[in-house]
Amino acid sequence: MRDTYVPVSCALHSTLELAVLQHKSVVLQMRDGSQLAGQILDVWTADGREWLKLRRTHQEQIIDLTLIDHLQESSCHEH
Repeated sequence: MRDTYVPVSCALHSTLELAVLQHKSVVLQMRDGSQLAGQILDVWTADGREWLKLRRTHQEQIIDLTLIDHLQESSCHEH
């Protein structure tokens, strides 16, 4: 049985897109309690889901938006 997909809130999606445009470093607070810090490079929809690409130090990671609880701006700037 496949989980029913529930789109993320418009507010979260808009905040993520703004972070892409402003090239800000962010901390993603994940639903499982963990945190991921980096720069959001892109946000898009594919295969009926929403995704983002996060640059973390010297690697890029693709993340399903439904795994994100919220985000905050990072106090350090990664480039």
